[in-house]
Amino acid sequence: MKKGTLEWMNYAERDFEAARVLRDSYNPPYEIIGYHCQQSAEKYLKALLIEYGQPVPFIHDLGKLNLECRKVLPVLSEIQNYCERLTPFGTVTRYPGSSMIVGSEHMSSVVAWSKEVRDIIREHLQSK
Repeated sequence: MKKGTLEWMNYAERDFEAARVLRDSYNPPYEIIGYHCQQSAEKYLKALLIEYGQPVPFIHDLGKLNLECRKVLPVLSEIQNYCERLTPFGTVTRYPGSSMIVGSEHMSSVVAWSKEVRDIIREHLQSK
């Protein structure tokens, strides 16, 4: 595996772990947990692009990012829906006055979507 791939995966893993730690904390900051879940998925997608020698676009839209990843690994169509659902947690919910309110009812889904993206990409990168 390429050094750059591993670096992006390490950062992605730190975001994923931060989300889990915050989720289990007293008075969890839901919008921050969602943000870390989105960031973890974004970094895993970018790690995959790096591993396959593809350009890494400077975007935060996980749906669009996954479309780029699917050019080299079509099986990633199975995570497209998760990517699209995670995107707002990295953009829309980051600042006060958001049109999207994040609450405890979102947490099991958001963490699960992030974990699914993480697990599938890790599986493909480790088997390459």
